[in-house]
Amino acid sequence: MNRERKEAVNRLIITAFVLLGGFLLLPYVGNARAAINWELFGSAYTPDLSVSDNTGAPGSQFAFTGSGYQPNWLAVVFVNGQVVGSVTTDSNGTGTFIIDTTGVPDGELTVVLETDANVSAFKMVTVNSAELVVSPPGGFAGPAFGTTGFSTFLPLVRR
Repeated sequence: MNRERKEAVNRLIITAFVLLGGFLLLPYVGNARAAINWELFGSAYTPDLSVSDNTGAPGSQFAFTGSGYQPNWLAVVFVNGQVVGSVTTDSNGTGTFIIDTTGVPDGELTVVLETDANVSAFKMVTVNSAELVVSPPGGFAGPAFGTTGFSTFLPLVRR
């Protein structure tokens, strides 16, 4: 095959790939940006988790607000690596919940709010018997989840 013919075949192959790529995108033409949901893969979400108080006695109810999550999305709540419940974010990507520390021994709790799209944020709170019992602010709404405060770890095996 001469050189000109090879270049023509290469151009034809490249053109076919470009056209095929365009045909594959046809189902998405006219869809809103949210319908494609590209944000899941583009790190478009920068979540934040805030808490009303960061220290309280056992029996405290810490009020958490997660923001910057995907709108109308199921988010799982973890305390020290244990799943304690889930919340659905609102249309602004905000989710609220309460962690009840009744019966939890003194120590630190790591609270994480995470979606299945690997969007997560965490906040640490301290349970300390020398502190006062804290309650959620007036008018705060969200489900309450209890915890033991203990973590489960896989055992270390040595040979």
